[in-house]
Amino acid sequence: MNSHTIDLNLTLPFESAEVEFDIRVGSSDDETTFTLSAKDGSGSPIPFTSEASPVLADWVRGYTRWLYRAGVSAQYSQTAITGSFVQGMSAERILEGLQLACDMIRQRFELYEDSIRV
Repeated sequence: MNSHTIDLNLTLPFESAEVEFDIRVGSSDDETTFTLSAKDGSGSPIPFTSEASPVLADWVRGYTRWLYRAGVSAQYSQTAITGSFVQGMSAERILEGLQLACDMIRQRFELYEDSIRV
């Protein structure tokens, strides 16, 4: 059972790329979950498909695998990346993993000067 409770909602906006990422981390019982979705500036979802954004479609596969380095076992669909942090991680380690996950997003998307949308 978790010795901590986490309930975080983060939005990482990248205005030039015309995308923002919503990240939710929450704990319940013995699991701490991770969910990431992409939206445009108006709040409409951006699917992780080539038709909506070839950049996101390419990125989501590698990022989902990379999340293991942040302590998250994850999978993706057209609408979200979902997963769980490794059981037994401390709250501090989960926050460190979340920081790594956010840093990796920032390293990729703050470089765009134009929209990543089709």
